[in-house]
Amino acid sequence: MIKKIVRGGFIEKSLFILIFFIVLLFLNYQSVFFLQPRSFHFIRQTDSLSFINYYLKTGLNFFDIGNLNLYNNSGKTACEFPIFYYLVALLSITGVKSYLLLKSIYLIIFFFTSIVLFSFLRKTFSFIESIAITLLLFSSTIILYYTLNYIPNYPALCFTLCALIYFLTYLETNNSKKLNISLCFFLLASLLKITFSIYPVGCFLYFLIQFLKTKDIKYKIIFSFLIVFLFLISWNLFMIYYNKINHADYYLTSIKPIWSTTYYEREEVFSFIFNYWIYKYYYQTTIHVFFIISIVSIFFYKKNIIKYLQLSIIFFFGVSSYFVLFFKNFRDHDYYFLEFVPFFLFFFINSYQSISNSVNSKVKMALSVGLFILSLLSINYGKLNLHRRYDKPFEQVSKIAYQLEFIENKIDSIEISENAKILVISDYTMNGSLYYLNRFGYTIGDTSDIRLPKYYLASDYILITDSSLIKPLCLKYKLQNQLLSHRGAELYKIKH
Repeated sequence: MIKKIVRGGFIEKSLFILIFFIVLLFLNYQSVFFLQPRSFHFIRQTDSLSFINYYLKTGLNFFDIGNLNLYNNSGKTACEFPIFYYLVALLSITGVKSYLLLKSIYLIIFFFTSIVLFSFLRKTFSFIESIAITLLLFSSTIILYYTLNYIPNYPALCFTLCALIYFLTYLETNNSKKLNISLCFFLLASLLKITFSIYPVGCFLYFLIQFLKTKDIKYKIIFSFLIVFLFLISWNLFMIYYNKINHADYYLTSIKPIWSTTYYEREEVFSFIFNYWIYKYYYQTTIHVFFIISIVSIFFYKKNIIKYLQLSIIFFFGVSSYFVLFFKNFRDHDYYFLEFVPFFLFFFINSYQSISNSVNSKVKMALSVGLFILSLLSINYGKLNLHRRYDKPFEQVSKIAYQLEFIENKIDSIEISENAKILVISDYTMNGSLYYLNRFGYTIGDTSDIRLPKYYLASDYILITDSSLIKPLCLKYKLQNQLLSHRGAELYKIKH
């Protein structure tokens, strides 16, 4: 009876949860959790949080979406599906800071995905192997960094992993409930980040291939996938229309395919990938082991789980197309690699399983222990990279975090209206300083910007973050009423 309970998973899951939280403490998440936007992709972080501030300032209408920057006069603009931004805005009535609420949600999603993945792996692998593969997946620097971050790519990754797990469970059990859950996760993931739709599309193609082979078309499955695609198309059409009528072009990103780049640009992107990014994602030995297992598994082809193999091939073409179409973005955006994670994970599971099923118990035990040790080394490497990211000196765009992190309370203390418009110079981000100010307004990178006179006339206050510009701007615009000085930034009231 006791053995049955242990095998049933309660004790194992409890032990896994304990290990999970020990790893979080080891990674120093208890300190990182309380940090506001900074370090890599500060722009994208503050853009995401700005959606929450907009909701709080405009009455919490779900389809009234926007940022704090009024470059298009209204601030209205749409990007990813704002379900979490809206939820955080609703929860902000509790008095908890929005950035802490968003981090909490992402951390819960991380925890839930880890449990789902571990439970899935445990059906096939030993307890040690299941822990090792789960920890190995989440030991990547980009995953560790974006777990406690603000951009939607990370929860989209987690939901995609959950969707694929339930999808594979459906293939094994033929339980239609599992397929429905999978489709819900696929829909949410793709709404959060459309590029993750390569996975539901891949699963749909898998079914079509099976239907053609067996000549047994299951229209209910086709109809279910088409509903998901209809929702995705509808949201993206709404987003394009919404941005068009509001003259918002900030989030209208387009593909940057490899064929539109020069030889120098292609060389530069590949140099970043192979000489920089790839060694910042995983412990190098982890990468080597992955390739060794992938190659060795070829000799155990008959032991491969055929459905995994077929899906891996389809996903390979999907991620390859994604890489080719968004090629240029891989130079400066590490989070673009998150879309590859589900493919590599399930390809690795299939490869490792094919080898594990073909060796004796002693070799299998050695593989398990080796994999577990590798996961610990990989997590330690991830911790070092995480520490480097947060300890990096202030960059040109993220120095705003240092200057303005505590300024909102100071602005509130001098009773600047919630509806006041503030012009910030210099700020090369769209919402960086405005997020910390929690006010609508405008941002200017430097005084040569031709929009400066227009934005100045439309603003109630001007915040100068570059000390070298304070005197020239004070003379030019006759600024005398200084309201605030904080870490080199000075705030003035504008008299029109």
